[in-house]
Amino acid sequence: MSRNLEQWRVRPIQTILVPTDFSDCSDEAMQYAAMIARVFKARIVLVHVIQPFTYGMTETFNLVDHYTALKTIAGPMLDQARKKLLKKGLLVETDLLDGAAHRRILEKARRAKADLIVMGTHGRTGVELFLLGSVAEKVVRMSACPVLTVRGEVRAGSAKKKRGAAANTKPAVTLY
Repeated sequence: MSRNLEQWRVRPIQTILVPTDFSDCSDEAMQYAAMIARVFKARIVLVHVIQPFTYGMTETFNLVDHYTALKTIAGPMLDQARKKLLKKGLLVETDLLDGAAHRRILEKARRAKADLIVMGTHGRTGVELFLLGSVAEKVVRMSACPVLTVRGEVRAGSAKKKRGAAANTKPAVTLY
């Protein structure tokens, strides 16, 4: 395999960063990352980012408790995801981060020397994309390493279905 990689001047995949928000599409992305990690004997770095909230001065104390609650919930969820991957015989590390999700993901990818980022995307469009933004889209645009995005199953009533296209029941995978 290494001879083929040298021919194409592609470096081998040794570290795969997998950001998760614990959604179905993040779980799909984690499965793709596990498959790739098994083939390349790569380690997986699984991360979750707790994003800051905007707040007024009178709400500060409530938000501190809210952040602590989110951290208390996210830690065991991240550990549970790690255990699923360990059962598959994979090398897995986890990190619970806080801050702007796309920035923290990109920083972690750089520090971990990630060769690939595999992440889920919710496939938001239009006003929803404008209001909520897209972490995946920002990571794709700013990443120094390749990014594989996995969009979860298209649900009935989605924009694609409304336009009359046949519903795609399999995840859509895109490598950037």
